[in-house]
Amino acid sequence: MRYLFHTPIATTVRKIVLALALFAGSMPIGAQNTPGIQPELLPYDVIYQLGFLWKRAATATLQLSVKNQSYNAILKAKTLPFADNIFKVRDTLVSTMQRNSQLIPIYYAKLSDEDGTYRKDEVNYTYNGSATTGKIRLYRPKRNVIEDYVLTEPGIVYDMLSIFYVIRSFDFQSMGKNQVYKTKIFSGKNLEYLNIEYVGEEILKQNKKEYNTFKMRFRFYDSTGKKTSDNISAWISTDNHRIPLKVEGKLPLGSMKAVYTGD
Repeated sequence: MRYLFHTPIATTVRKIVLALALFAGSMPIGAQNTPGIQPELLPYDVIYQLGFLWKRAATATLQLSVKNQSYNAILKAKTLPFADNIFKVRDTLVSTMQRNSQLIPIYYAKLSDEDGTYRKDEVNYTYNGSATTGKIRLYRPKRNVIEDYVLTEPGIVYDMLSIFYVIRSFDFQSMGKNQVYKTKIFSGKNLEYLNIEYVGEEILKQNKKEYNTFKMRFRFYDSTGKKTSDNISAWISTDNHRIPLKVEGKLPLGSMKAVYTGD
């Protein structure tokens, strides 16, 4: 049972809650008041499924605030008391983005406390022409080390939180069905590649309600093309709030999903 919460909560849940990601310079992105970019506090349940067994394993909240020249996002996830006894998780992700149409990242941090092991990852962004440089610092108190890395890549490279908002600002109506877009994100000391397939519009039945949604599929992979996690599907509301209503992915045993609980 412990295994079910080790990899799923520590790795897969982060991707499930944050999988709504896309960098596509060829796609139209609106102005500052674009849909999906507004102050908000979104609550989620994280649910594990194995056959006919459904178990609510964790909760998460996603908050966005607006300052003069920046957007500030915070995602928090924690296991429920029964799961704490198996593998306790308290994760916080923080992202600061420029308040412009491309939501260019300024700073990113991941603070994780997982089964008594604390870690912190930081990325400070700088830009030179069309290239992005990520100055990465990884704190590993358990090993009593601090690791520094510098990665520079062409174009805008996002992280697992800032990119989440980019896709919500897209003009989905202009996207072709089954069209695939590609991006890169900083993940630890490495780059991770991401393909997004826009599946089309779909009615989602959830919490005794029906929602009109845009559905997408996500594929994460490394520089060799090897998948770094199983594919993930996501459903976003078609209204101006562009709320991520459900994100779901398979695990080695069963599956896991994050479900919006705000209505």
